[in-house]
Amino acid sequence: MALAKTLSVTLNGVAAQLVEVEANIGAGLPGTHIVGLASAAVNQARDRIKIAAQNSKLTWPKTKIMVSLLPSDVPKTGSHFDAAIAVAILSATHPDARVRASLANTMVLGEIGFDGRLRAVPGILPAVLAASAAGVETVIIPEGNAHEALLCPGIDVFTATSITHIIDWTYGRAELAHITPGKPSDPPHTNRHLDMNQVAGQHEAKFAAEVAAAGGHNLLLIGPRGSGKSMIAERIPTLLPPLTQAEQVESTVVHSIAGTTTDHVVTTAPYIAPHHSISAAALLGGGSGTPKPGAVSLAHNGVLFLDEVSEIPAKILDSLRIPMENGQVRIHRAHRTFTFPARFQLVMAANPCRCAAETPEACTCPATVRAKYLTNLSGPLRDRIDIFSHTHTKGPLVTGGATCEPSRRIAERVAQARARARWRWQQAGYGEITTAALDPCVLRREFPADEAGMAMLASYLMMGNITQRGVDRVLKLAWTLADLAGDPTPTLDHIAQALDLRGEDLL
Repeated sequence: MALAKTLSVTLNGVAAQLVEVEANIGAGLPGTHIVGLASAAVNQARDRIKIAAQNSKLTWPKTKIMVSLLPSDVPKTGSHFDAAIAVAILSATHPDARVRASLANTMVLGEIGFDGRLRAVPGILPAVLAASAAGVETVIIPEGNAHEALLCPGIDVFTATSITHIIDWTYGRAELAHITPGKPSDPPHTNRHLDMNQVAGQHEAKFAAEVAAAGGHNLLLIGPRGSGKSMIAERIPTLLPPLTQAEQVESTVVHSIAGTTTDHVVTTAPYIAPHHSISAAALLGGGSGTPKPGAVSLAHNGVLFLDEVSEIPAKILDSLRIPMENGQVRIHRAHRTFTFPARFQLVMAANPCRCAAETPEACTCPATVRAKYLTNLSGPLRDRIDIFSHTHTKGPLVTGGATCEPSRRIAERVAQARARARWRWQQAGYGEITTAALDPCVLRREFPADEAGMAMLASYLMMGNITQRGVDRVLKLAWTLADLAGDPTPTLDHIAQALDLRGEDLL
């Protein structure tokens, strides 16, 4: 009888739970049996790794093999269990007990092909972070996931190319490549060619985008076809500062679980723009088996752009309300709850009516159709939109980018405004957050506008032109405008300008 242990993980939302993989080789009919609430993908590993071992000229035990995944009452799913199960089985017959003991504190991750190669798998970053927090000494990951380990200091992470490579390292016949944590490189497909100076005119909408970027506010752009709504929205990430180290880890964890970080980590603000036919599960996350993060989580620390918002059903749009308030999505399954972060900046675009006419006089839509247009944007959702801005097709012809302000210059003002806000909220003890994410109760109590500005808000609230939530959001907008202007406190002018930016909501 021989026993060996390795470590793996099972994913629960963006968190990873350690799983102990035990392999016991003993008397009985030849065969491999896996116990411990293993999914179909994990159970199929027994056939994959046996063929991989045979094709790699590794000795496979010709007796009964029992594999136990502990804790046994937690569901396990994912092909990343292949490597841990294979190493546990193949090392169980090693004559040196010290080698088997060292593997008990080694996490091994990766999917194994029939040729023995170790393939990249989703969820490597949360797995390594969980291993580091639990005091695991060594983690072995596929070579294709090496970029994710750059964000994991304080733990020895090695890469392997095949199951033979790992077994040779176990027996002391080979060395594994060690990953030194460092600054990750920018993704190769970054849209460096996008610039706000490519948008002709639209000064009002571009200023609204600047304010939205400076404070992390939600934005709705309304205008006729071809007026530049999508262009402005697509260029908002060029105005945002690079992600901090903590934000890089948060965003990369989500993208790692979704399997979208194939060759890079997330270093810049994500920009997610799903089609208007998106389902609720694709927007919020879900799916059969283990839920996957949706568009709102993929846009965490970045921008979620919904174009043609008039075509999205009201039920799906209203499902955004809770993530917009809480900054996270909770997906409930039988006996389990999965939590994904969703602190995103919502940007939406819509035509003014079905025919997308510039003015009501030019509209060819029936009166009833025009009256019902955009009614899928419910009142509570509109109340959560901070800025309403219009784009126009009529205006002066602008040739070239020399007369338009580039993104670089706007981004400098945005960075300065965010730095002022970050310093202020840090000094008050609320951490590195954007103005839009600050608790409104704190803002009203500790950071109000001047007396004239608050009196103006009180009058709007008394007349019913604005809700209490609207007051909070106007106050946040006023603080962002004050930060852009370099003023220490929002004044009456800032409140009036903030109300003007929310003007569509007051109609």
